[in-house]
Amino acid sequence: MSRYEHLSLYQACYTFSREIYRIKLKLPAALKHDLGAQVFTSCLRCLRCVIFANGSQRKSRPLQELLLEIESLRTYTRLLHDLRGISKGEFQTLSERLREMAAQANAWHKWECDRVRKSES
Repeated sequence: MSRYEHLSLYQACYTFSREIYRIKLKLPAALKHDLGAQVFTSCLRCLRCVIFANGSQRKSRPLQELLLEIESLRTYTRLLHDLRGISKGEFQTLSERLREMAAQANAWHKWECDRVRKSES
């Protein structure tokens, strides 16, 4: 088992979380304390899922949870953009980072499913 800090997916989630926190600090009060807090909490859940997946024998469940959190983050960031909490450029940057995170999580999940399938054969 590699250290979770060395995983590129962990690094991507960590960087995304830091960006979201910085954005949360500059949001208007009405957005900061509800949607901003929810987005940041979702980021923390992503980090937790990566850590759990890395430390588990069966990685499928935490990876599925991670993929669902990433989908939630896509919706939250879109809502932040629509409510004018973030600029178009910030939205595009965050969307690209989420796409990268989803691609890595999907690849890891596929690898895990293939590994489990082979071990059950």
